[in-house]
Amino acid sequence: MSSATPTPQLVDVVHVDDDGQTENVISDGSSKRGSTRKLRSIVWDHFEKKIINGEQKAVCNHCNSKLVSRQNDGTKHLHDHMKSCFMKKQKDINHYMTKLNTVKDDKGHSKVESFVFDQDVTRKTIARAIVKHEYPLSIVDHEGFREILSSFNPMWKHVSQNTIKKEILDLYENEKAKNLNALASNQSRLAITTDMWTADTQTKGYMAVTGHFIDDSWTLRSLVLRFQHVKGSHTGLKLCDTLFNCLMDLHLEHKVSSVTVDNCSANDRMMEYLLIKLNKDDLILRGQLFHIRCCAHILNLIVKEGMTVISDGIAKIRESVVFWTGSCKRKEKFEEFASRSNVKYDKQLVLDCPTRWNSIYLMISSALQYKNIFLRLKDIDGQYKCCPSEEDWQFAIILEENLKSFYDVTELFSGTKYPTTNVFLQHVCEIKLSLQDWLLSPCDRIQHMAQLMLLKFDKYWQDMSGILGVACIFDPRYKKKFIEYYFSMVYGGVKELYVGKVVILCRELVEEYQLKFSPTVYCFDYTVVADELDSYLDEKVIPRMEDFNILSWWKTNANRYSTLARIARDILAIPITTVAFESAFSTGGRVVSPHRNKLHPSTLEALMCCQSLKSEGISQFATFLEEEQEEQDEQEILANSKQSLNLAVVTDLVSISVPEYPFYSPPMFLTRFAIYLLPTLTTWDKPDNLK
Repeated sequence: MSSATPTPQLVDVVHVDDDGQTENVISDGSSKRGSTRKLRSIVWDHFEKKIINGEQKAVCNHCNSKLVSRQNDGTKHLHDHMKSCFMKKQKDINHYMTKLNTVKDDKGHSKVESFVFDQDVTRKTIARAIVKHEYPLSIVDHEGFREILSSFNPMWKHVSQNTIKKEILDLYENEKAKNLNALASNQSRLAITTDMWTADTQTKGYMAVTGHFIDDSWTLRSLVLRFQHVKGSHTGLKLCDTLFNCLMDLHLEHKVSSVTVDNCSANDRMMEYLLIKLNKDDLILRGQLFHIRCCAHILNLIVKEGMTVISDGIAKIRESVVFWTGSCKRKEKFEEFASRSNVKYDKQLVLDCPTRWNSIYLMISSALQYKNIFLRLKDIDGQYKCCPSEEDWQFAIILEENLKSFYDVTELFSGTKYPTTNVFLQHVCEIKLSLQDWLLSPCDRIQHMAQLMLLKFDKYWQDMSGILGVACIFDPRYKKKFIEYYFSMVYGGVKELYVGKVVILCRELVEEYQLKFSPTVYCFDYTVVADELDSYLDEKVIPRMEDFNILSWWKTNANRYSTLARIARDILAIPITTVAFESAFSTGGRVVSPHRNKLHPSTLEALMCCQSLKSEGISQFATFLEEEQEEQDEQEILANSKQSLNLAVVTDLVSISVPEYPFYSPPMFLTRFAIYLLPTLTTWDKPDNLK
């Protein structure tokens, strides 16, 4: 039985426009627009045929424009409209800016979402870029910068310097609040370094207050807490008030372990006033380790003292470097002659600078590499009459060898990433031994230089030896034997006296921390002080490895030495220098960059501090603490939900066994016994943190 194919019937769908006009959409049963003839042009993907007030029109799907669409009109005018339709262009931009979202659905499939341009997000991104890369705020007014942004998205509305400045201030306040909360919840103390900055085009001075700490994941971190404008003269009392107010504003006055400052009279007075204002009960050993002098600055003073007697010995070398670097023509001649003499010219001649002592070392080192070139040029160039004598060259060789140790140690002290305090004692002792060897030098100038430098070294050694010795004790590779080895060479027969002072300092630290953080254990048995420290010292030192991470070691052994781990966490975070590598050898101070020295102090502080927060990843640290707290809360809820644990049995065992292990606090002892006894008690499931 055959079935008849139904004939498509035209249907007019009637619509009413907002202006009251009536329109009929021409369609058929097979969804064809207009007539039964198929519309082949691609333009009909963007238009729809409609009858409006009895007249056939082509209506744009993007802007709703109505164009004539009679049978003989063709489609050229429709194509022209599509080229100029603004709404279609905007939709095309959104189409090309679609991206693959990293968020996955419940089945693990990635979703493709359209990117929606957000003016606020772009403005915040520009603010973060200015902070990170130290761009000037005026970059938002640069024509080229605006053209770049407009080419990325025509919808971008340009912003002014005031707008971007407000965005940076808001960014700083948000980051500051978030990270101060993270610092408050962190269990370790905060070591402070302060340094004065100046603006080269102004007379303004700024105090940079930097905090250093080891976080709960045992990672050493540092961040600029404040970049405070210091008005008036920089007296000790003025600096003290500025630093104390910074600590009070940040609620950190009770968490400070030490303050590291340059060695100058104003800083000495500042530290005296600061000790009076702070509560000594909140400080380590009531402030015995509070004032830390910058070791890099002390080394500068020591070397500077020795440089006063050697200037005549290197005068000819300095004149030669000035002669051959005085003009481009002479530089080219020197390089050309070195090349013809088969001497590799891979190090340029360096002229020394009065405020940078290391430039003397670099000048001598570069000149010695081209010693033969200087001697040959003496016979070729008649104008070159300041060539050093053989005696000058021999003195330069001795001086370079002696200064190299100071250069290397200062470079170590002032690394961009502050190393932990335990690594410095060896290098400081080697400097002392080097100076003692210089006293035996056949060169009278070197002997005289060594005498002056030793006097300066001994003046500050007592201030450095305490903190460096304690940090060395807490290095499981060194401990007491390492101190005994170096102190025997430094002090000779009286080494036991100075080694004993360091050990006594460690015992006082353990006693104080036990009393403050574990009062129940300390009151239970006084021998806890000796037991935990002696147990650690009696263990064999671990093998020395170049990639050894002392923080990871203490993190792993924190349960064995709970009190010592607390001390190590505070002591190892104390920096013994206040300067970064690029200004470590300078006595000229630190200067604000030209792009920023005219900014308002509040804006400058936001830029400097926010850059530190971003570069150090402190925001991620704050997020880590929040996630860690949530995880601990979940584990606590899980543990409390288990009902089959017989705590009475474990408590009885604790009361019997605690006297045998006085260095364990009851909560720690309870946890350790629970780990071993729970599998035999019931079918209770251990939480993940006890597995």
